[in-house]
Amino acid sequence: MMSPIVYLAVLAGCLAAGLIVGLPMSFTLGVSSIIGILVYGGPQMLGYVATQVYSGMRDSSLLAMPLFIFIACVLERSGIADATYEALHQWTGPLRGGLAIATVLACTIIAAISGVAAAGVATMGVIALPLMLKRGYDKSICLGPIMAGGALGILIPPSVVFILYGMMTRTSIGRLFAGGLIPGLILASLYMIYIAARCFFQPELAPALPAEERVALREKIALTKGLVLPILLIFTILGSIFFGIASPMESAAVGALGAIVCTAINRRLSWTLVKEACYRTLLINSMVMWIVFGAKCFSCVFISLGASKLLAAWLSGLQVSPIYLVFVMQSTYLILGCIVDEVTMLCLTVPVYAPILALLGFDPVWFGVLFMVNMQIGYLTPPFGYCLFYMKGVAPPGITMGDIYRSIGPMIGLAFLALLLVMFFPQTALWLPNAVLRLM
Repeated sequence: MMSPIVYLAVLAGCLAAGLIVGLPMSFTLGVSSIIGILVYGGPQMLGYVATQVYSGMRDSSLLAMPLFIFIACVLERSGIADATYEALHQWTGPLRGGLAIATVLACTIIAAISGVAAAGVATMGVIALPLMLKRGYDKSICLGPIMAGGALGILIPPSVVFILYGMMTRTSIGRLFAGGLIPGLILASLYMIYIAARCFFQPELAPALPAEERVALREKIALTKGLVLPILLIFTILGSIFFGIASPMESAAVGALGAIVCTAINRRLSWTLVKEACYRTLLINSMVMWIVFGAKCFSCVFISLGASKLLAAWLSGLQVSPIYLVFVMQSTYLILGCIVDEVTMLCLTVPVYAPILALLGFDPVWFGVLFMVNMQIGYLTPPFGYCLFYMKGVAPPGITMGDIYRSIGPMIGLAFLALLLVMFFPQTALWLPNAVLRLM
């Protein structure tokens, strides 16, 4: 019988060939898995793979994912983002770089409602970017905050990817949501501090709102009513999870109803809006589920071939500190983030890394938060970074990919700083989940 390394080489070769040819990731994973298992165990092994994949796809926690996607799709047309940005615009506009700071704040609020990155980038790209350019903001201070702020959607709860991670590692999704909140707010704060500091030393990049366009304090307070609906929606979704009132699936359902109610209050609700939101939800969720399906096949075959045991034995045999092994794992994510999406990375690596982390005694919530912070970098890193293409899709004609690439460098550096912060100070990710657990 051939060595497992030979079978792994066949599996890796099929995967590489599919990527080179340009097949969709889901089919590349699925086809390479089928070829690998046929070479390894013959046709009789296909039933085992199908059973394992079917068992994983029946996980009830997956039901929360299309509901959170639906919330994001409704949010884009609900008018909530417009009202939120208008209020923040007046409060921060008198500062140099104030519109960019307001953009990050608005993206943070959108992230806490939607759970996906596309909602923040698409919404603020349409609302905030033209306004900042009109006010004389430099492209480098306009584009970066929108993309980085949008990427917070995969870290700040209710993150859709946290649901997948919790399903794969059998970790409480409520604890994962709580774990991502403080690092997400820290990262948003780092972005805003950077904007304020840079605009202080380079005021020509982002002029303050002209005095004649500022409103009185009473009008600012009146505009703040635009923040009431999103704050109530955030509390409904996250508060019900953190305090154990509802499961993530139940809170997602309530949040979807809340998004529709908020849209009706803003007089934007129509049959066309609901129909388009449902259609987009179907498209996005189908794409994600096909990738999950293919990745589940791949990870099942990967484990059957003994790859996880080989890798675990190799990593465990290294005479290095356990935290160094975690750093090596994060390094692989930094590399993979340039070429594949976070769902594929999650499904390929977690079955391998999770047993090693358990052996070393690391908390899966902490590693899950590390993964999500790392994905902030992946979403902003060319050539695969999703946020780069979201921005290009909504940006005015004068914005080139070169402008987008040049604006994102400092944001990537800040995300890497946040990664190191969570890695070496685990309580930034674990304090809130432990505190919530004590209250429940």
